[in-house]
Amino acid sequence: MARYKNLCIFLNKHQLKADNHPNNFENCGSEKFRDVEHKDCAYPKPAYPSPVPTYYPKPSYPQPAYPAPYNQKYESEYCDSRKAPKCSKNGTLTFCLQDSEYPEKEVKYAIDYDPIILKKYADVAEQSADNLVDGLTSLAEKNFDYSEYHGNTFEKGNWVGGEGYICPSDVLYARPVRAINAEGEWRVIVQEMAWPGYTQTQRTETCLFPGSSCRTLAPCYQSKCLQKYVYQRMLSFDPCNPQKGIFIDIYKLPSACSCHISA
Repeated sequence: MARYKNLCIFLNKHQLKADNHPNNFENCGSEKFRDVEHKDCAYPKPAYPSPVPTYYPKPSYPQPAYPAPYNQKYESEYCDSRKAPKCSKNGTLTFCLQDSEYPEKEVKYAIDYDPIILKKYADVAEQSADNLVDGLTSLAEKNFDYSEYHGNTFEKGNWVGGEGYICPSDVLYARPVRAINAEGEWRVIVQEMAWPGYTQTQRTETCLFPGSSCRTLAPCYQSKCLQKYVYQRMLSFDPCNPQKGIFIDIYKLPSACSCHISA
């Protein structure tokens, strides 16, 4: 019993010292320790989180459609996409239906690396007046004869002739292999020569005598045949930048030859 009593006296003494020590935060600022300066009596400096800079991820750009070997082939010589190819007959044509320089291997190589691209654009391979011109058959359109018409109002051919359009035109259901796009640059068009079974067919109608008077109309009407165009989209390939792969480009193609009467 005496042992426990002594232990209690010992603990009470130490507790008293602790209560009377300036390090005790409960005593900081009390009248008893007003003149005591101790670092433990200072309020701790508030901690604020340091601002973390915001980092934006580096932009990712799509990888080339295929490796560099074909690109290296073109880097050795200057390639001008605005220069008319041989198939354009010195630039007199805006699209080619035949091309002896068609880069068949390069186009096929690009498609091999992105075969899904062909499924993004489908073609109606069988096109004719039967499904594109109301009230006219494809056989009748093929038999239009404008051999006597030369665009001169006062010639006999302006007044005679068989069935046909009032503004004679050359109608084609064409599959261009090369064409000049809306920005004036020549592109290769994906056709079945590069990928068997895949075609891109366009109906084109080109005035035989643009600016001439309309057939069978009297001079007093001051008529004139005008060429119309339409923008068409086709899967394309740029031979000057083969690593671009296959892409959709826009082309201005002749669509109709219409008769215009002045006011």
